Amino acid sequence: MVALVTLTAHGSYYVALKTDEDLGRRARGFALLCWPVQFFLTFSTLVATYFIRPEVMTNYGKHPIGLLVPIVVVASLGVMLWANPKGKEKLAFVASSLYITAMLVGAAFALYPDVLPARDRQHSLTIYNTAAGSHGLSVGLVWWTLGAALAVAYFVFVYRMFRGKVVLGEGHY
Repeated sequence: MVALVTLTAHGSYYVALKTDEDLGRRARGFALLCWPVQFFLTFSTLVATYFIRPEVMTNYGKHPIGLLVPIVVVASLGVMLWANPKGKEKLAFVASSLYITAMLVGAAFALYPDVLPARDRQHSLTIYNTAAGSHGLSVGLVWWTLGAALAVAYFVFVYRMFRGKVVLGEGHY
């Protein structure tokens, strides 16, 4: 549910960013309706996770720098609430992107070194027992680097081609 509401709001921020007039206003309004649900789900899932699996807090206790993650989550929620009604679509969209990133980083930070925890700790998948061999990691790094460079180039091209707001009536022949 958190992912559904978050991605729905994020999409609404994007629609508000890329459109003008009525559709943009409605998208901002829909994102504003999603915000309290997103806020409630964010904190209720945090509390539920703490009570169901309290060991996820271990890394936060060992490495206090990790406490920046929940600060970023709360701050990005605040920025979304502040920027959206003021018509600052770009800021709201960036804050939403930062929220999504921080939530993912927070989950990874909390689980580390587990990748997929099991009820019986000996059956958990960790970074150690799921890692590929040295040769596979080296080859993967080369291909990942090339793929990431192509993806960045593609997104730069696409975003430059379609920059700015969509004007009503464009594309009709």
